[in-house]
Amino acid sequence: MIGAGIAALSIALAAAVAYAAHAAVERRRMRTLFRVSLRVGSTIKRKELLRIIMETAEKTLRAEGSSIILLDKERQELFFEVATGEKGDEVREIRLRMGEGIAGWVAQTGESVLIPNAAKDPRWSNRVSNRVGMPTRNMLCAPIVSNGETLGVLQVINKKRNGTFRRSDLRLLELIASPAAVALENMLLYEALVKSMETLRETTAAKERMESELKIAQDIQRSFLPGDAASIARVELAARLQPAREVGGDLYHFIELGEERLLLCLGDVSDKGMPAALFMSGLMIWIQAKAKAYDSPAAIVADINREVSDEDSTMFATMFLAVLDARTGRLRYCDAGHCTPYLLGEDGAATPLETSKHLPVGVFEDTEYEDREIVLSPGQSLVLYTDGITEAESPAGEWFGTNGLIEALSSCGGLSPREAADALVARVQSFSEGLPPSDDIAVMAVKYGKI
Repeated sequence: MIGAGIAALSIALAAAVAYAAHAAVERRRMRTLFRVSLRVGSTIKRKELLRIIMETAEKTLRAEGSSIILLDKERQELFFEVATGEKGDEVREIRLRMGEGIAGWVAQTGESVLIPNAAKDPRWSNRVSNRVGMPTRNMLCAPIVSNGETLGVLQVINKKRNGTFRRSDLRLLELIASPAAVALENMLLYEALVKSMETLRETTAAKERMESELKIAQDIQRSFLPGDAASIARVELAARLQPAREVGGDLYHFIELGEERLLLCLGDVSDKGMPAALFMSGLMIWIQAKAKAYDSPAAIVADINREVSDEDSTMFATMFLAVLDARTGRLRYCDAGHCTPYLLGEDGAATPLETSKHLPVGVFEDTEYEDREIVLSPGQSLVLYTDGITEAESPAGEWFGTNGLIEALSSCGGLSPREAADALVARVQSFSEGLPPSDDIAVMAVKYGKI
């Protein structure tokens, strides 16, 4: 009996040790993936992004080289934009057919592979290795897939110190490919936006170009908006956007970050019309790309500011960006020169939110931003707006102003966010008595605790 007890105890101890070791490995893997996600989410500029992804994969997997092979949808071919390693630049002109070689097979099937001996694999094509004079001993290859669509293939070759890749390495490469896919999708969206605008400017006549640009710009703007309402846990949200022209520069965004956290953003570009629409659409993509890179709203705003600041550009945007924890009501926020938000109680009492004002994004690249924090009470709402609300004019030339805003909000205390946003816009329109708006209008109402 004693012997049996000792044996059972030994088995239990061994199982506990094995479980602890597995848990430690998973924690290390998650920390690695978190660092990778931060790096690949740091930019959407093509060459910089591709190099970051490859260098990260190469370093993480301790490989001698790596490459991203992108898919040319029109030609159904794979091509090397850039590649790391000593011979990386020499493979850029090579194009592979779908199904050709191991990378082509992975792109065609959507399956990852671990190749312990490349030369003996029947799918192996030596076109690349012969071109660069770098033999491939072993390799890992994983598809980069976003929303069910293959964007390309990520591969690493030759484990350093004549080592061999393992199944755990392949799993890690697949994990790296996941945030890489999101970053590449954002990059392609941004490039498509820029390309569409450039094509319009180059290929259409003056009047036709104006009409086409406005129509397409409207479609582009609408495509980037996340909808006009959302709810998550104890939070309900509604937003309204009314351009003064066919297209405008006001923007709003909200993104679920996981763990019942919600990113909120409302901004106002310094211009109107086509230039503002282009700048606004670019900001929307940058917000999407940076949303999960940092816990701090100020860090997100600062990173976006570094990306969009250009000494040759006169465009800038005010912005209020916050992260709301739907479980606790904790709101962390950063104010980049935007209109002061209001906190609205169910009794209609409206009080300005205390903020630290900073320069708008796009003014100076090295501008520093800081966070503030409050905890919303159950039933309390946060109301964001642009200056198209307070600067709306009556036929007598009077402004709606802060007093008009507070008075309008006083009747919105018990309303839902959708009703409150509609009521505020309707009050401004009534004040203007049918005059065309002189500026874009954007409103977002966020209610915590009672849905």
